[in-house]
Amino acid sequence: MPAIKAFNTCMTPFWLQHQAELYHFLLAKTADPDKAADLLQELFLKARANAETFCEMDYPLSWLYRAARNLLIDEHRLGKTFVEIPAELTREDTGDEPVSLLAPCLPETLQALPADTAWLIEQCDISRRPQQEIADELNLTLSALKSRLLRARLSLKEKLVELCGIEADETSPVCCHKKMH
Repeated sequence: MPAIKAFNTCMTPFWLQHQAELYHFLLAKTADPDKAADLLQELFLKARANAETFCEMDYPLSWLYRAARNLLIDEHRLGKTFVEIPAELTREDTGDEPVSLLAPCLPETLQALPADTAWLIEQCDISRRPQQEIADELNLTLSALKSRLLRARLSLKEKLVELCGIEADETSPVCCHKKMH
């Protein structure tokens, strides 16, 4: 109880001095007098919950403004409403994604690449071997291997465009392609 008495002693004049200022701050952010009053009350309760340290703070007004901003953020998050998307706007499952349809094209495209480029892509991207392990095997630094891998992926992309007729759209890196037979 001594902490509460000390809090009341230091907080009462401080709160009376800054209450209107804090209310107007909250009102400006919410544009709703009732909501601002509720948040002001929550702010006071938050300060009271920290009664043991509040009066010892160097900048209690700054603390109150920070707490008020946090209350506004919490209020905003809780107030979000979610709208159900109408069924006619949802994307229908069109079966296989275009990237998975590239599977028949990939082996032929890899064969069209230089052997070392194809090997690197097979080891890193298809077999998922750790890059450090491959770098050690090739006596390269990890950075050098990553540079080679980036160049190899760019070469693969160019060959996929050339041989499979890949096109991109805004929703996917691959939207459609001609099938190889």
